[in-house]
Amino acid sequence: MFLPKIVNKDNVYHILILGLVLTQLLGLIIPIDLTLLEAVFAIGVSIFGIQKLSKSFQIATIIFFVMGIALLGTAGLSVIKFASAVISMIDIIVLLIVMRLFLVPVSVGNYQSSVEEFMKQHVNGPKQTYSFVMLVTNLLSSILSMGTIAIVLSILGDSIKRQVKDSDRLSSTAVTRAYTMGTLWAPGAATIFLISSVTKVGWTRLFVPCFILGTTGLFLSYLMEHNQAYMKVKPVKNDEIVQLNNQKNPSLLGLVFAVVALLVLSFIFMHNKIASSMDSVTIAGLLIVLFWTLLLGLRKIKQQQTFTADLKKSIVSYWQKGMVGGASLAPFFVGIGTFTYGFEHSTISVSLTKNLSPIFASLGWWLILLIPIIVVFVSLIGIHPLASVALIGKVIMSMNITLSPVLVALGLNIGSVASYMLSPFAVIIMIVATILNVKPTTVSLRWNWKFCISFVIVSLALATLLSLIF
Repeated sequence: MFLPKIVNKDNVYHILILGLVLTQLLGLIIPIDLTLLEAVFAIGVSIFGIQKLSKSFQIATIIFFVMGIALLGTAGLSVIKFASAVISMIDIIVLLIVMRLFLVPVSVGNYQSSVEEFMKQHVNGPKQTYSFVMLVTNLLSSILSMGTIAIVLSILGDSIKRQVKDSDRLSSTAVTRAYTMGTLWAPGAATIFLISSVTKVGWTRLFVPCFILGTTGLFLSYLMEHNQAYMKVKPVKNDEIVQLNNQKNPSLLGLVFAVVALLVLSFIFMHNKIASSMDSVTIAGLLIVLFWTLLLGLRKIKQQQTFTADLKKSIVSYWQKGMVGGASLAPFFVGIGTFTYGFEHSTISVSLTKNLSPIFASLGWWLILLIPIIVVFVSLIGIHPLASVALIGKVIMSMNITLSPVLVALGLNIGSVASYMLSPFAVIIMIVATILNVKPTTVSLRWNWKFCISFVIVSLALATLLSLIF
């Protein structure tokens, strides 16, 4: 009777997710190549998890996976190459799973009530809520990468619903735009480092112009949204809020300190090259959650029974929902990761570079306008922006052109940002759509297309001017 209870479908799925996380973390501290083992866990999680995806994304995941294997085959398929392709985006999945752990101390410490209290006292109405959400998201995304989304929407979700009638649209546009504006310049963003490597323009040289572009994007987003109909609806006052505010809530200083500590520890890990940017944030997040929970336990030592009950409840909730929620997109990431890795390492990529070089060389200054358009277009058919940025950047920098390398780098960065917001297959869009339970096409194409076009036009004009200065 006991064994069947342990060995059931859900428990096996949870154990596979846990195994995936532990294998990824172990690979950072032991001198053993765990690629094959990690690939086994990734495939297991995908097999169980794909059933939880919608029909359309099940089909997309399978197509990407099969095409990725086919592309790998053009350059010679091997077990190691296959395993490397399967786990090429696993770090994103592990980051999301670990960052969901922040809900444990937040729940145990009852910080949700404190955030709601702060928003009621200092953030009133849709416009201030929009600005507040964008500010918080942009600052956190500068180092927390994808983990920002789960934290912001989990902690601020209920408060946003009380302040705004169309909370899904506000949350989607504010979070996606603020997050992607952070990827323009953030030291924790993979895109800017890839662009720096391809164009040979240092991050320190790109930082200031990219930061200006990111700040411009935030202001443009607010200007385009603040006159929308849903932004003019007054916040609703109700008895539930009044009752909540009369409760004794914990200080927000604990939450602020935890976030600051996470930022500092992540920077230390990256500066000392403990791991990659994404893995550094993952490790830092895990350590902060453990230390924060321990402090909460010591603070409530006189209420140990209550603390233990709350902690157990939070851990069970994480095991049943939080961890699974973090891994909900794992099959899709495995599929598109296999496709992207296969494309980058295929003979087709080499052939495209060779054939496109003379065409790009003949375009002159029009190439700067074409760069973001190409990046966005290929992202709409499922190629990850990092793959298209790497390919286009290599092609352009292999040519003898008169364009400033800084301008080329800025054009690639602008294109990647637009594709992150416009493509229904983009990671950020998938995460936001899953958490808010809306269609990815609604978040990307319906709510963001006007902003993306405006941002590309404004930022390209500004980038041209900035390239003359920097």
